[in-house]
Amino acid sequence: MTSVEKDAETSLDPQLIQSCGDVYRNPTEVQMSQIVLPCHANHCGELSVGQLLKWMDSTACLSAERHAGCSCVTASVDDIHFEHTIGVGKVVSIIAKVNRAFTSSMEVGILVTCEDLYTDRHWKVCHAFATFVARRTEAGKVQLKQVIPHTQKEQMEYSLAAERRRMRLIHAEIITDLLNSSTAQLGEFQEFEDSVLAERTRVESVE
Repeated sequence: MTSVEKDAETSLDPQLIQSCGDVYRNPTEVQMSQIVLPCHANHCGELSVGQLLKWMDSTACLSAERHAGCSCVTASVDDIHFEHTIGVGKVVSIIAKVNRAFTSSMEVGILVTCEDLYTDRHWKVCHAFATFVARRTEAGKVQLKQVIPHTQKEQMEYSLAAERRRMRLIHAEIITDLLNSSTAQLGEFQEFEDSVLAERTRVESVE
């Protein structure tokens, strides 16, 4: 990697700051870069979303395991909005770090950017949040150590993580209530002759 590429990468990384002449780096941070090959793309020559999600999950899981010190599993992923597509030949950079740890779960922030090696242009693709849970060990349930924010950016994400967790729990309760009430409404939907049961729209994929 050239010095220009290093400088560009540093400017994209919100966790790298100058402090007393040293570069601070979040200890839970994991970075991964991948060049998009034809085998990663769909019929339009753009990076498959499924492949990108796989890379994001792998990077975020490593960050979670670095903090937990044990194996972790993905519990949930918040809504993701992709701002741009990524073509073959572009370089995808993924940065993941633990924003906040709770009892046995933690929120991991995932930043995805793209780079054109020929024009040195960089752009943001998406910013996602995933929840990981530390696997139970022989000693029992894992008690995660707390995340200590060191920068203003980390402090903001630390505070927002608690609010996002609260919203996730509320969302789960709403979905449960909707599922419980769907049985009572089923008779109303059966009155329409052209209605299609949700079960008939299910598609399973095996790779």
